[in-house]
Amino acid sequence: MSAKDEKQKRKALLNSFKQQQRDEKLAGLPLPLTELKALFDYLDEELSETDCDDTLLLTKQFLQKRNLPVTTVTEWLGDHGGYCDCEVLANVEEKFEDVL
Repeated sequence: MSAKDEKQKRKALLNSFKQQQRDEKLAGLPLPLTELKALFDYLDEELSETDCDDTLLLTKQFLQKRNLPVTTVTEWLGDHGGYCDCEVLANVEEKFEDVL
């Protein structure tokens, strides 16, 4: 196998692995991807006007307004480093930016 063929094979394997990781992330979301994006946008807008109070108050308000499962989503956010509204943006959004 030529060096060029080997390089293409490695690139294809890497792309396949990245797609598999992306698919696994999407499958594990507790809410639709569009709602997760909307949550990040909402928090970004709200936290530009007010400081984080070290709770998930804004997140919970967003979820309740959209009739989304508050407990399930907040537990999932906590599992990914989102223990308050600003950490949802700093930690969770960063971890999932490749699927957004």
